[in-house]
Amino acid sequence: MYHDFNMNTVAEHIRSDKKKKVILDTDTFNEVDDQFAIGYALLSDNIDVLAMTAAPFVSSSYPNPADGMELSFKELVKVRDMVDPDGKMNIPCYRGSTRFMKNTITPVRSEAVDNIIRIVHETDDIVYIAAIGAFTNVASALMVDPSIMKKVVVIMIGANTYNYNGGNCNEYNLKQDRAAAKILFECGVPLVVLPAEGGTSQLYTTNAEICYYLKDQAGAYGNYLCEIVAGYEGESRDGNICNTRERIIWDIAAIAFLKDVKRFSWIDIHPARTITDDGYWRFLDSSAMGREMIYSEVFDRCEIMSDFFTTILNGNLK
Repeated sequence: MYHDFNMNTVAEHIRSDKKKKVILDTDTFNEVDDQFAIGYALLSDNIDVLAMTAAPFVSSSYPNPADGMELSFKELVKVRDMVDPDGKMNIPCYRGSTRFMKNTITPVRSEAVDNIIRIVHETDDIVYIAAIGAFTNVASALMVDPSIMKKVVVIMIGANTYNYNGGNCNEYNLKQDRAAAKILFECGVPLVVLPAEGGTSQLYTTNAEICYYLKDQAGAYGNYLCEIVAGYEGESRDGNICNTRERIIWDIAAIAFLKDVKRFSWIDIHPARTITDDGYWRFLDSSAMGREMIYSEVFDRCEIMSDFFTTILNGNLK
């Protein structure tokens, strides 16, 4: 199926009951939210995960994006194997870019890029690429083979809401590779923007909530989610025996949006935007007049978290 770059066609496809074909591009080792998104996607009946790819990232502990990508690849495989220990789902994982883009004209080739292109060509429906890390792999694939754009919709967890801090888009995913983000905004591929601050930041949980539903009830995967969130936030603080600190699970928004947008969010079709070189929202130039994108900043936190836990528990993980 081709969307003909018509955002109303894309919106109709998202709202439909069709099983959505998805490639998940993730910086899995960076925080803890990607691990939630992976299990949510793999265990959702109406999501068909075609492949998962590892995105680069940097942090104070891992300043080299190649190391971030390799750590994410290993974590991606680890989580996949917890959710699907027998390999029945047959979900391939691919290594991604070892560096960020230097500019908006030079892609970064990788195993992930080549396989994104191959999978899109081999698939007879719209392919949603859920970009929940830096956008290097996805932007590079679109640059290497622009013909895939006619079948691809990119769902971006990135930027911030239009009015956040004067239009500042410099949240973590976007600021790591602004060149890749500009490519996604400007190349013409149908784009769904699920902003971070003011948007997906509503999807918080706590150690207590996670452990109540998942500990010893969802196999190794459920226990692992309890472990990594406790490790990230700490079991307690200042001697307290209870920890009610909130942890934002941003990335499950991309899966929830595709699962049932009518229940969990809504679709707004807006004039397309891009970012300035220093990472602020701006409208596209007049040459792109009429181009649109889907944007959503409203998420039903309780419904999404309830569906996440239900989906994982219904997976009968051992």
